[in-house]
Amino acid sequence: MESITVVAWPRQANLARTIALAATSLPPLPGIGPLPSRPTEIFLAPDRTLFDSLTGHRLPVWSDGAAFPDQGAIVLLANTPPEDVVATLHHELAHLALHWRVGRNVPLWFDEGYAAVAAAEWSRLDVLRLNWQLARGRRPDLESVNQALRGDPAAAGNAYALATTAVLLLQRWGGDRGLAPLLEQIGTRPSFDAALRATYGVTEGDFEERWQDDVRRRYGWLAWAEAVGLFWAVLAVALVWMVRIRRRRDRERRALLDQGWTVPDADKLDAPEDEE
Repeated sequence: MESITVVAWPRQANLARTIALAATSLPPLPGIGPLPSRPTEIFLAPDRTLFDSLTGHRLPVWSDGAAFPDQGAIVLLANTPPEDVVATLHHELAHLALHWRVGRNVPLWFDEGYAAVAAAEWSRLDVLRLNWQLARGRRPDLESVNQALRGDPAAAGNAYALATTAVLLLQRWGGDRGLAPLLEQIGTRPSFDAALRATYGVTEGDFEERWQDDVRRRYGWLAWAEAVGLFWAVLAVALVWMVRIRRRRDRERRALLDQGWTVPDADKLDAPEDEE
């Protein structure tokens, strides 16, 4: 990277150094490699009010980062633990790199899914493992994912996870080269659909259907049942353990009650007389 400028407010000097180091040591990005060498400004907003002001009040209230590729700028909400701010930084740097690489707008689901994959945000996939909508067999579609990405926090969480699965599928299709072939085509073709056709021989509609099947297979009933089954298995083990402890305590209590008592031999007991 050519140069990085971190703009910080008072009492943010340590965080600014951490952010600068994280930006300059960013791992290679999928299909892109090292971050392109361009001047980049990173603004650390100490509170939500300043964050909203710097981003033009255009982002959802749950957003904690924004990338502006044309200006080469990133705004980060810096009122969370440093490791969280660094994670957001990686996500936003991936947005910059993607747009610098392809030079055009891409579908929102691909933009956000790529950033999540590049930042290794695998925890996003956890929300799908107990997703009741998928368990009931409902088929997500990419247009609804685009809409949900700017919706309420719960809907956005599912949408980010689904966008991540879509990009991961494209990455698997790329084999050893991953997303590189697709990104090359996006940069030269007139549309995202044309890039998919040139790279994989499928239309956007074909890809959506195959992605829906992949999501259902990986995160549908079977995955949901496995996740729920694990919960009940852990609960069962805990119950067995508690029962065993309870039985052991009962035996110890009975042993204490028996102390000091002598039980006569049955042979020495007088047999009862028969009544006439």
